[in-house]
Amino acid sequence: MANEVLFANIQPLQKGEEKYAISFVVPMATKGLRILSRKSYEEHANSEFDYPLSTHFDENDALIYCDDVRVPWDRVFVYRDTDMCRAQFQDTWGHSSQNYQAQIRLMVKLQFLMGIAKRIAEVNGIIGIPSVRDSLGRLAAYTSMVEGMMHGMEAAGEMVNGFYGPSRHLVYSAQVITQEMYPELVNIIRELAGGGLIMLPSSVEDFSDTEISGLIERTQKSPATDATGRVKFMKLAWDALGSEFASRHVQYEMFYAGAQFVTRGHMFRTFDWDNATGMVDDLLGRYGLPQDANGKRQAAE
Repeated sequence: MANEVLFANIQPLQKGEEKYAISFVVPMATKGLRILSRKSYEEHANSEFDYPLSTHFDENDALIYCDDVRVPWDRVFVYRDTDMCRAQFQDTWGHSSQNYQAQIRLMVKLQFLMGIAKRIAEVNGIIGIPSVRDSLGRLAAYTSMVEGMMHGMEAAGEMVNGFYGPSRHLVYSAQVITQEMYPELVNIIRELAGGGLIMLPSSVEDFSDTEISGLIERTQKSPATDATGRVKFMKLAWDALGSEFASRHVQYEMFYAGAQFVTRGHMFRTFDWDNATGMVDDLLGRYGLPQDANGKRQAAE
């Protein structure tokens, strides 16, 4: 929901792509502007009990298509200038700031998923198995690493024009790592859940049938809760890990910042290579070939 929409290129353009180098803002109600949305997971979620996340937190992705849209020149910021298109995000704090908030969001999401993982182990009665605790410890390390990188971004930030900004190269470092980590983390939690994520009643309506409800009571066993509690939790876990809503989140975390080679490129551009190579050059400068008493270099044996 918005009053206006910004058209721009977040990923840097190359020489020869000037016709794409444009940045402008137009009202959402502009004639010829069309919004092509994907299927709404919220609309198709039949109940909160079956889809507790989809019914509340679906962010509807869309493609915006311009069919002969008139853009007044006073609403154009950049035109056929690839360097300025890059600069509006990369030379300002726009790009790093929006990705900083994305890491805050991811940190909280991972903490929530840790709660899902621990509850799965408890509901399935496997919390005491050493290999399960090993998996939970690994998941906790991943989540704590993201939290630690968040603290690092803030601690290593800098003042720019009177405002404090996070460390750019740590923001991009977190992106590179979490793009690869998130699908692995989700897969580990799904392994903990096993078939319990899908061996569930078809919907909350099954509980209203006395016969079916009795079967649910006999088949949905758990040492941590009753049958209704187990089904309720596993429905939540499925919506967080395996539903269309959940699959969208995996895809989003992998690609919201661009392809992995794009985020690695940001990391390459922002890392302090001079300091790293300087340490190597400093060490190399401290020694050379050994010399004899007459100052002549000794030949290696």
